[in-house]
Amino acid sequence: MLKFKLSMKILYGITKSNFGGAQRYVFELATEMKRQGHDVAVICGAGELLVEKLKENGVRVIEVEGLKRDISLVDEFRSFHFIFRTLYEEKPDVFHINSSKMGGLGALAGRLVGIKKIIFTAHGWAFNELRPMWQKVLIKFLAWITILLSHKTICVSEKSREDMSNWPFTKNKMVVIYNGIKEFKLALREEKDFTVGTIAELHRIKGLDILLKAWSKFIKKHPAKLVIIGEGEERRNLENMARRLNISDSVEFRGHVDNAREKLLNFDIFVLSSRSENLPYVVLEAGLAGLSVIATSVGGVPEIVESGTNGVLVPAENAEVLFSTLVLLAEDENLRQRLGTNLRASVIENFSLKKMVNKTSQLYNLGP
Repeated sequence: MLKFKLSMKILYGITKSNFGGAQRYVFELATEMKRQGHDVAVICGAGELLVEKLKENGVRVIEVEGLKRDISLVDEFRSFHFIFRTLYEEKPDVFHINSSKMGGLGALAGRLVGIKKIIFTAHGWAFNELRPMWQKVLIKFLAWITILLSHKTICVSEKSREDMSNWPFTKNKMVVIYNGIKEFKLALREEKDFTVGTIAELHRIKGLDILLKAWSKFIKKHPAKLVIIGEGEERRNLENMARRLNISDSVEFRGHVDNAREKLLNFDIFVLSSRSENLPYVVLEAGLAGLSVIATSVGGVPEIVESGTNGVLVPAENAEVLFSTLVLLAEDENLRQRLGTNLRASVIENFSLKKMVNKTSQLYNLGP
């Protein structure tokens, strides 16, 4: 790690306090910067797992009641006032904001207070989600304003940077720093059957309906189990779909599982079937576990997975190609092992937590 001469005051901000990819990013940076001796705090929505994990690791948390992803003008005004007051009282050297709402409110409040270094990390642009066109245009405009108000914007993939690089005055404000990951504990395998698995929020954007369609064909050729770890609004729809496809006996919806990544060795193949992504931690985790990965060629995923070398990329929304790729890997154990070994090596080399922390620290101008 870099050695710093000065202790700095760093405030991280994020909208929700669940523990998705963006929250993990904040947790990793906040705990590492605290370990290096900096004065660190996190301002976020109240009461969920991120808050608990930060407190367990001795990181001070400032909770914002009413700060959530859904839009409410009254709540936004209250949240902005709270963020503004917090910045005025805390006077951090660096305000590192994450997620679109905290990004917009935080960048404006930071400029008004006069924070010297406002960093915004774009974990994924909401205008790439399945939305009406007028919403996409409005969201992209607001993202542009957030970039302009911030001193620097971190994009976690080249694709993310490209998505905004054609807007005025953004090119020199954006830098790519990949998400980083470190080794983690893996539990011993418990599954006896050949198992395909995924870890995902049960949301339409994750394309799990496409995975179920592909599975309905695959299971006719290969006795196997599909394990889906995660919870979300689409669970009932997906369970009903599995029943309609007559595959319920071979599909297990495990719901939320604490430390789900520790269970990865239960999978023979990991599948990411998303319609949209940025640079998903779950693919990095599957790679570090040495799994063969099938993933849709969306967002920054091709920056992790080189198809045929360390995994297989398939088109989004294409159950037929996903089915045939499942068959290919299921029937070739040597190919699975080769792809998994190569992906693990690539993740260790290119997506380490050490690299992410060092490059972010340099952006803060904390070094000598």
